[in-house]
Amino acid sequence: MSDKALERRKAKRVNASLNLEVKFPRSDGTQAVANLETINLSSSGVYFKSDHFIEPMTKLAMEMEVKVPVAEEEEGTALVPCEGLVVRTSPEEDTPGCDSYEVAVFFTHIEPEGMANLERHIAMIIEEMD
Repeated sequence: MSDKALERRKAKRVNASLNLEVKFPRSDGTQAVANLETINLSSSGVYFKSDHFIEPMTKLAMEMEVKVPVAEEEEGTALVPCEGLVVRTSPEEDTPGCDSYEVAVFFTHIEPEGMANLERHIAMIIEEMD
């Protein structure tokens, strides 16, 4: 089987350790804010570690700070506010004693400017890998 046959994602995924602010609903109706770090990302979603279990199908508001090229050989940063839906959490249930969950989120909304910055960041990482 070729590598292409194994890869089902449409968007290129890259390893990236970015600051990620996540707002998620609590059971009492309030919102919790957590500052986390990404594991990898693409233009369609993000994968990150959390110290709390987040139920699949939970809607999240998030904001990432990405590095982007601003001029030849110079980098700046840009914020990428976005919304997403948790599609997978591992372990799959809240586990006593577990201090780290891996969470996969599919983006449901990113403003065009944020998407452009995200895509520029991903392209920069891919270029650095080559």
